[in-house]
Amino acid sequence: MRNTTPLISITTASQSETLPRPALPPLSEAEISDVVAMAWQDDTPFEAIALQFGLTEAEVIGLMRATLKARSFRVWRMRVRARPAKHQARQLNAQRAQNQGASSAASERALGDAASEDFPLPPSPLSRESLR
Repeated sequence: MRNTTPLISITTASQSETLPRPALPPLSEAEISDVVAMAWQDDTPFEAIALQFGLTEAEVIGLMRATLKARSFRVWRMRVRARPAKHQARQLNAQRAQNQGASSAASERALGDAASEDFPLPPSPLSRESLR
C-alpha cells in the first residue's frame, strides 16, 4: 500500500531532504487565527489546543510554519522550546520533582532537629543506685 501523505521539501545549506507533512484537519480562518493565538500564549499548553481543535503538537507546529513568516516562526519555536508550561506533561513532572525535593528536604530537616533534641524522660522509680 502506498503512503498517501503529502510530502514537503526542506532544503538546508548542507543537505536536501524530504519529510512527510501531517495532514491537517480542515479549519476555518477564524479557527486558524484562534490556534495561532493560543500557540503564542505562554500559559496555554499544546494539550489544550488538542482538546479544543483536535490538533497534535506536530500539527500545530506545521500550521504555525505555514501561517507565520519564517522569522516569526523561528522566534515562536525558540519560545516554545524554552517553556515547560507549553507541555503539560513536562510541567507536571517538574512540579512532582520539585515537591519530592521539598518534602525530602523538610523530612531531613525534621530528622536532623530530632537527633539534636534532648527529650525529657518520664519519672521512674528506678535509679542507677537501685540497679546496682
